Order: sequence, then C-alpha cells, then structure tokens
Amino acid sequence: MSSNPKIFLLGPTASGKTELTKFCYDNFQLELVNVDSAQIYKGFNIGSAKPSTMDLKKYPHHLIDIVEPDTSYSVSHFRKDVDSIYKNAEVMNRTPFLTGGTMMYFHSLEFPLDDIPPTTPKIRLKVEKELLQLGLPSMYEKLVKFDSIAAKSIHATDKQRILRAIEVFYESGKPISSYYQKNKDNELPQYPLLKLGLYPENRSTLHDAIEERVEKMLRDGLVDEVKGILKRYPNLSESFSSLRSVGYKQTYLYLKGALSYEELKDKIIFSTRQLAKRQLTWMRKMKNIEFFNPYDKKLTSKIKERIKKFLD
Repeated sequence: MSSNPKIFLLGPTASGKTELTKFCYDNFQLELVNVDSAQIYKGFNIGSAKPSTMDLKKYPHHLIDIVEPDTSYSVSHFRKDVDSIYKNAEVMNRTPFLTGGTMMYFHSLEFPLDDIPPTTPKIRLKVEKELLQLGLPSMYEKLVKFDSIAAKSIHATDKQRILRAIEVFYESGKPISSYYQKNKDNELPQYPLLKLGLYPENRSTLHDAIEERVEKMLRDGLVDEVKGILKRYPNLSESFSSLRSVGYKQTYLYLKGALSYEELKDKIIFSTRQLAKRQLTWMRKMKNIEFFNPYDKKLTSKIKERIKKFLD
C-alpha cells in the first residue's frame, strides 16, 4: 500500500458530495476515486446519481462504470483496485481523493478483510427467499444464534448487513465475525489520512434533499432506465447485488407488479432515508473523522483550508 497522503470524503446520500468533490478537484492535484457501490455498475446512472458524462470528462473518476450489473464485485475487489490506483497516483504525484457513501468500502481500506468469500447468486436468492418467508426480525434472530459477535455490531433493522452476514455463513460455513477476529489487531493505515465527513446538523434538511433527489430521478426516467437494464440483462433479479441498490430494487419491484407507481416514490424515499441513517451511524463510529455541516455557507472555504493544511 502506497505511503502517500490520502483524503476520504464521506457523507450520506444527497448531502452534496459530488459538488464538493468538483470544488476540491479544481483547487488541488487530486486523483478522484468513486466509493459508491451502485455507480460501479454500467448503466446505473439516474438511480445512483452518477456524475454526467460531461462532468466525468472534466472530473475523471476511477471505479465508475467498471462492472456489468450481472457480475459480482466484492469488497476485496474494491481494495485491490484502490491499491492499484494509489500506486499510479503516487507516480503522477497526485493525492488520491476517495469520495462516496459506501461505508463498508471505506472501512475495508482501514481494516482489511480480504479473505471474506464472495457470495453466489444462488446463495443470495436463498437468503432473499428466507427473508420473504420469515421476515427481518427472524433473520436477525438467526444471525444471533450462529454469530452473536457480528450481531452485536449490526443493528436489528440493518437489512443489508444482516443478509450479508447470513450469506457469508451459508457460503463458507464460518461466521463473518471470524474474519473480523483475524484482522482486529490491524493497525490503522501507515500513511497520512484526512477523513472529511459531511454530517448534517439538521436532519429535516437532508430529508428534503432526499425527497427532491428522488422526484428528480423519477422525472429523469429512472423507470425507463431500469427497463433498459432488464432488457440488456434478462437474468437479473433481486439476488444480484446490483439490484439491491436503493432506487433500483424498488423500481424492479414496480416493474414486476409488486408495487404501484404511487407506492414507488414513497418506497424509494423511505429506503433512501434509511440508507442515510445507516451511513450516519457508520460515520459516528469512525475514528479520526472531522465533521462538517454540508449546509454551512462557508463549507467550501473551510474544506479548502483544511486540505491545504493537510497537504502542506
């Protein structure tokens, strides 16, 4: 792993990371790295709030549009890709600037868990069926029984992490916490790291921004985008990680007749708010993170000053 300085920009969905990233790129010699697990997929544009083609030409990001939606991409893949980017950035004398809201990806860069096995679509489908039959509370109870250590660190309503832990157990026969134990004594990365966190002081303002974003996505053609994805990849289903992404999962269910159009918007807004809540919970638990209010009128000047101090 390169020993050069790195910068993380973390924040919940709809908190303004994209515009702030562009500002930072304009003011410093940065190498931008996407840390959004939906934006890695080709064709997942509107629902992931992916930067426009024009923006990507002006502000090139690594790890956008790198994976087909029916292809598995794990945390270990992400870490290996980022390590390669770090090395190239060092050669070019640019500072890696990692930006996004997939907190597990950020976490993996500080506390490597490379040996967690990826799960197959067959296992994911099995777990999804169990979820439909038993419900989330029973799935959490199942997790408590075979992995009480992991259950203590996962909230009972965090569906994504509960299902992931169960999938790993079914796939490997080992609790996911056994992989944590191997790495619990890992030290923090041996390089200078600045972690900038966008943390809204007013949650209602964030909720309003989320609602506006969802309405814009639907106006911009999210439903047609998902129709096109399903046409190009007819084998896609909820068992694939790509279609678990917030916005895409709900639209998929609508297209399959499980939701009415009236329900679609409300379901996406609710799920996005839940995602933002989980992202903020992750951030509160992180060490050495510096919080900034995304709605502060002096945000850009404060961020610029902090990065300048860090790089100097």
